[in-house]
Amino acid sequence: MKKWIITGSVILIMTGTYSCQKSGTTSNVSSTSTNLYTATAELTGNAISKSTTIDEQSVAVEKFDGNSPAYLAGPDGLHLGVDFHGWDTHIGSLCFGVPHIDSCVTVTVSGTTYPREIVIEFIQGCETHKHDRQGKIIINLSDTITNSGALETITYEDFYIDSVKVDLTATIENKGKNDSGNWVLEKNSTQTINKNSETVVRTNHESFEWVSGFETSEKSDNIYNLSGYGSLSVNDTARYTKTITTPLLFDASCDYFRSGVIELTRNGNVSVIDYGDGTCDNVATITTNGVTEEINLHGNKFKEGGEFGKKSEGFGHGSHH
Repeated sequence: MKKWIITGSVILIMTGTYSCQKSGTTSNVSSTSTNLYTATAELTGNAISKSTTIDEQSVAVEKFDGNSPAYLAGPDGLHLGVDFHGWDTHIGSLCFGVPHIDSCVTVTVSGTTYPREIVIEFIQGCETHKHDRQGKIIINLSDTITNSGALETITYEDFYIDSVKVDLTATIENKGKNDSGNWVLEKNSTQTINKNSETVVRTNHESFEWVSGFETSEKSDNIYNLSGYGSLSVNDTARYTKTITTPLLFDASCDYFRSGVIELTRNGNVSVIDYGDGTCDNVATITTNGVTEEINLHGNKFKEGGEFGKKSEGFGHGSHH
């Protein structure tokens, strides 16, 4: 297999969800506390998905056909031009100048024809990441993802963000263009997030409608609308169904979803997460039991002085009353 170290712009940074935290549980707590805990666990899962989806897509789009600019990194820090087709395993690390993965990530590709396997490996202790990502994302592609009908499977292997372990199995299918002329991907996935004694399991059926950037390996031009439904459980005790009632708007120019609404339902009770009106900010609102309050997406903490902050500090933050 050929291993290439990919260089370029810095990976989209994870939102600051994972500061030092105490473990919490969802057993024997009030309905409001459980609802809030589950809602913030959903925000955490969305942040993880957002930060990795852009990497998965950009690497899947890159064809690795030898036409990208390639450089041989010399010991003095200079980059010497080298012909890909004359690549030899003894001449050193080959660095592609494509702007989708930073220097803390290696990409291994099984070959130049389909089907192919791509392994994205995040290196522990990378100083360019605010949050330490480590582990592998393994992608198997039947065809380039930009072709209608292409099928992609994704598996996370020993993948961590700081001390949070994330497992994922997913399939993605290119459904072609819709009536608006936008590419549509359908994704079915199961994501498990483990933090200390807390386990959050999210199952999703999602539809990605790409407004721009789908056919390029650039990250900066990516905009898509995310819709779908699924389920969410926390510590196998709080089990919710979830529906995106207003599509989530992802824009690479913003660190957070710009807008969109998610409903979480359990035993007839509904909690609503609202990412806002399209303004790029780090604020969402959560409504449960008739009360609406703001939550800061950078740390998943509720606005000071409110009712919610007294009942729950968010997924992984403190104990629950």
